[in-house]
Amino acid sequence: MTKNLLLSLLLIVPTVVSALPTDRNKPIEIESNTADIDNNKGVSVYKGDVVMTQGTTRITGDKVTVYSINNEVNRIVAEGDKQRAYYQEEQANKKGLLQAWGHTIDYGIKGDKVHLLKNAQLKQQGDTFKGERIDYDLKQQTVNAQGSKQKGRVQMVIQPKSDKTQ
Repeated sequence: MTKNLLLSLLLIVPTVVSALPTDRNKPIEIESNTADIDNNKGVSVYKGDVVMTQGTTRITGDKVTVYSINNEVNRIVAEGDKQRAYYQEEQANKKGLLQAWGHTIDYGIKGDKVHLLKNAQLKQQGDTFKGERIDYDLKQQTVNAQGSKQKGRVQMVIQPKSDKTQ
């Protein structure tokens, strides 16, 4: 990707809200095989081993679509065909790395919500959640998981919390 193209991408893709306050002040970097940008519609489509980073936030997929209103990003959709799309961020207050996978990851910036669709998985502080769909509220840190119609089950592993009073 040429330096001029990267600079123009950074101008149309403003700061993504993330868990670490310092991430908001970092530039967004996008690498892909192709980029189709429509400033009038506020839609940018990146294809081919897409890697989008801003500080500790990282989103990857075969295709990543960025939706903007008035030059402000309000939604990012990552899709994986060959393998699942991936989302990660370092959480504030030393809560560690949040990792998420799904064939589609729909990240609503304004509402701080991540929707993981098809073969979804979420991992945080050793706890894991698996299902066909997982909805995660980044601010409230709440998880809503659903199984598929075929399997109908959600799998969870919740680590015991250490008792610091012992």
